[in-house]
Amino acid sequence: MKITSTNGNASRLNNDNKRLEYICSYIRYKFDNLFAHGLIFIIPLLTIISVIIILIFSIIYYYTKGVSNYKDALWETFTRILDPCAAAHDEGLKHRVISGIVILCGLVIIAILIGAIVTFMEEKLNELKKGRTTVIEKNHTIILGWSPKIFDIINELIIANENQRNPSIVILTSKDNSEVKYMIKDKINNSRNTRIIYRNGDPMSINDLNKLSLNQARSIIILAPKLNNPDVRIIKTILAIRNNPRRNKINFHIVAEIKERINLEAAIIAGGDEALFVYANEIIARIIAQSCRQRGLSVILSSLLSFQGDEIYFKHESALVGRTFYDAVFSYDKCSVIGLMLSDGTVKIFPRLNTIINIGDQIIVIAEDDHKIILSSDYLSRINYEYSGSKSPLLFNHNTVLLSNPVTRRATKIIERNLLLGWNKKAPLIARELDTYVARGSELHILTNSNIITQFINEQLVNELTEQKIFVHSGSFTNKVDLEKLNLFSYDYVILLANEESEQQNLIEEADAECLICLLYLKDIIDKSNNEKTFSIIAEMYDIRNCQLANRTSADDFIVSPNLISKYISQLSENKNIKKVYDVLLTADGSEIYLCLASMFVPLETPISYYQILQETLKYQYLAIGYRLMKYLHDETRFFGIVLNPDKQEQIIFSKNDKIIILAENFMSFTPRRTQIRRYRLAISGKPP
Repeated sequence: MKITSTNGNASRLNNDNKRLEYICSYIRYKFDNLFAHGLIFIIPLLTIISVIIILIFSIIYYYTKGVSNYKDALWETFTRILDPCAAAHDEGLKHRVISGIVILCGLVIIAILIGAIVTFMEEKLNELKKGRTTVIEKNHTIILGWSPKIFDIINELIIANENQRNPSIVILTSKDNSEVKYMIKDKINNSRNTRIIYRNGDPMSINDLNKLSLNQARSIIILAPKLNNPDVRIIKTILAIRNNPRRNKINFHIVAEIKERINLEAAIIAGGDEALFVYANEIIARIIAQSCRQRGLSVILSSLLSFQGDEIYFKHESALVGRTFYDAVFSYDKCSVIGLMLSDGTVKIFPRLNTIINIGDQIIVIAEDDHKIILSSDYLSRINYEYSGSKSPLLFNHNTVLLSNPVTRRATKIIERNLLLGWNKKAPLIARELDTYVARGSELHILTNSNIITQFINEQLVNELTEQKIFVHSGSFTNKVDLEKLNLFSYDYVILLANEESEQQNLIEEADAECLICLLYLKDIIDKSNNEKTFSIIAEMYDIRNCQLANRTSADDFIVSPNLISKYISQLSENKNIKKVYDVLLTADGSEIYLCLASMFVPLETPISYYQILQETLKYQYLAIGYRLMKYLHDETRFFGIVLNPDKQEQIIFSKNDKIIILAENFMSFTPRRTQIRRYRLAISGKPP
């Protein structure tokens, strides 16, 4: 029986120990959870402990130290917790021991408080460095994702924001925040009045998007990452934005890149009327197809797409309601009116001169800035003449202009022989674009050393072209021997394409270096020939700095595709209607930009005002928007001789080869017939020039 009793006591003792251990563990667990809340828990806890210590020791002081009242005891206890020096004048061992205990308690409490505050500040700083905090901004631009285009986009937005109050750009990317800051600060030296805010997160995550104040954003730019099938991520990001349960009823203004045309339809469904999509390859293909025909066009487009100089704006002008488009053209001294956006959103670039401007219509102008779109004082006086029943001698009749020379030049497609050097994803699109400009029987020659590309051309591309015959030449454009075999002087236009764009800087440099080598070989072939260069060379590059290295080569124009697309995206983020304008300008069916000889319209070596130039071009149903002085062809500081949107009072003296930049729906600057005949004789004979 004694053994049984001993075993029972041991068992109960063991159970009690386990229960006590469990209770202690539970208390520690709860206490740890409370401490995990940080200062929210620690400060109230320390306050409670301090109050308890003050109450206990104030009572001890009151009964042992002989203070006159309890309030004095409370004060003495409180000061000793905060300041150890307050006990310096205490006398007697008992009082000093009590004060010492109070001081030690105070030091522990203050040490814990300081440590908690320091830990909290470190955590907060780390959180800020990682970019995980919520952004509270209004009228800001949000950039989601990362690509090399982000630097040019930020630069353009900084310029666009110069006349804004407290502008900001918020960047959300999955890259490390410190790395992003370093790269942007390395590329962008001066952000002027624009604040750049960095946040780390997944653009496809609703939780991360909620930290960006989406509902208050002016626009949202989504960049395609350099990953396999980036379009899927773009579409998912758009769905996360539009289906966010926290969104308000105001439509978002989203601009997104799309890499593959096959995904464009799905993207449009996902984006609805809130998203615009930029299919970069198609836009660059259109620009290349037009630029090879118009030397200097890429410089003009680069200027119009940049916020640095003159760009395109829309404006409601109540003073022009009821007047004609012709009146609008001459109503500004320092702006060039190029079209109308009707009240239903339809864009008309260079409409008929007698088109009436109605209420709700907006004029489309090229101007230095939106606040500089101001009616000229002369035009306002003409309006007053009209209202008073008088006729201003400055008021011209648009019917007179139209009938002054009824014979207009109409565009006629001609047979061409063009050469494509190199290959990338834009090559098939360029071939299709060229097909809309040339006459049946034209030839497109392609130089490539890839069997896969050759197979694609022979099996698919040849069936997609109706006006051109395709001829494939085996070889590399970095091999001079292969270039010499092509009989360059038999072609109208030579297009040089860089290898596929990559996020890695070394691959971009390698692609541009290959283009530079090819341009050097082409220049050498031309220089050693006894014939004048009769064909245009258009070269694509990825880094704008490399164009400066090629300025003295034989290239007539450079297309820096990432730079142009970045500018285009920036423009769309500021005004979505810009897309409608470039959809017209960059297609063969609508009005396009041309550079034509000034001698076609005005006398040479004679001062003439831009106002008169505008009148003369309108006689032929062309609309002047600028001019090019060829003596500055290689002068980058003078913008290669191109002047857009000049003051109408400006006096200009044109020389033999100077150009007037016009908008026209139908225009063809014909190559002299003897030059064409010579080219095709060379092509048939296959002999070197």
